[in-house]
Amino acid sequence: MGAHHDAVPALRAVLIDGSGADLDAAVAQCRLAGIAVNGWSDSGAGALELIESLPVPPDLVIMELNLPDMDGADLLQALSMLEPGLPVIITSRHSTRLHDAALTLASTLGLDALAALPKPVNAQALRDAALSCEAASARNAAPTRAYCDAGLPRPDAGEVLSGLQHHQFELHYQPKASLQDGSLRGAEGLIRWRHPQHGLLSPACFLPQTEAANLVDVMTVEVVRMALQDWKRWHADGLSLPISINLSPLSLTDPHLAEELITTVNQAGVPPRAITFEIIEHEEIADLATALRILIKLRLHGFGLALDDYGAGHASMLQLSRFPFTEVKLDRRLVHGAARRPHMRPLLSHTIAAARELGVTTVAEGIELEQDRQLLRELGCDLAQGYLIARPMHARALPLWREKSAAAGKVTGTGTVIQLRP
Repeated sequence: MGAHHDAVPALRAVLIDGSGADLDAAVAQCRLAGIAVNGWSDSGAGALELIESLPVPPDLVIMELNLPDMDGADLLQALSMLEPGLPVIITSRHSTRLHDAALTLASTLGLDALAALPKPVNAQALRDAALSCEAASARNAAPTRAYCDAGLPRPDAGEVLSGLQHHQFELHYQPKASLQDGSLRGAEGLIRWRHPQHGLLSPACFLPQTEAANLVDVMTVEVVRMALQDWKRWHADGLSLPISINLSPLSLTDPHLAEELITTVNQAGVPPRAITFEIIEHEEIADLATALRILIKLRLHGFGLALDDYGAGHASMLQLSRFPFTEVKLDRRLVHGAARRPHMRPLLSHTIAAARELGVTTVAEGIELEQDRQLLRELGCDLAQGYLIARPMHARALPLWREKSAAAGKVTGTGTVIQLRP
């Protein structure tokens, strides 16, 4: 076992592989990695029966894509129905692109897709995947992260409006750091509702009602108000932080909102260059002329513009080319685990190089593994954010975090991002 296993969580795994030799090798490598083997099976049906017979579900399933009685796609579906959220590691001798597709299927089915490893598996790769499993568990248990489970109430639009009028919302910030020198360049802010009865609620609990009731612009103005207050407070303490604020696609249909945002920022005495508006697109913009007019207007007044969730949905090279963006944020689904997916390297490299040619800053979201940070740094990405850098924190805590990090030689500098989504 040895000291190397101290950092590996005490996971209990079930192994599924139709090859006896590969199964024996995987069992041996798991033990070298400090992972307890709860049981193994050489067939999909046998594995499902084994998992169902266990007193508690395993912490981890390590499975081959080719089995004598079913293929990996069907096994993933069966596992998702048997134990939703079950952590899974895929192993096979197939291409990395097929591995990545299988991981995507696992995630889509609701499983916790940790990694796809080429055969023969080795203890170090299993250990790294086990650590990512521990990181995922920590994320799910993080007290700073708010959720809207089925058991939590979803306040109606009237309550949302009342909460806005009584200033019950607040912003939490997650720092961004330079990938080249570690300096602090920003923080992603997350809006939360400090509900008087239900406690801290995430956007998932109130944004759908907000959008349905056409209150998105009202909420955006409230977010701007809070952000400007934080900017002034930090500035008074000697910390001048540029701020980015998310704009819903719904806001790109209202040209009057741009005027209101410009006026609000100017009246607060905050220079427009300190503000960047982030745009998330979940569907194609219906009124392109109005959206362009709004974004060009904001850019002409000195505000920055960021294309968020790049690489997902409609946030594409086409949008980057036709809007005057100053920043592009690489979606976490491209970034997380990229170091273990070799085919992602040319995709990320191309995007980063294109952004550099356009003079656009690149930000990698979802950095949680050191290998991913090293890869994005090597590819020339500018900034990183994620749990490897820091967890979200209240506005009052950010200056203190910066001081402690600077004292430890980790970060210096400025920059902040605010957004409405979870």
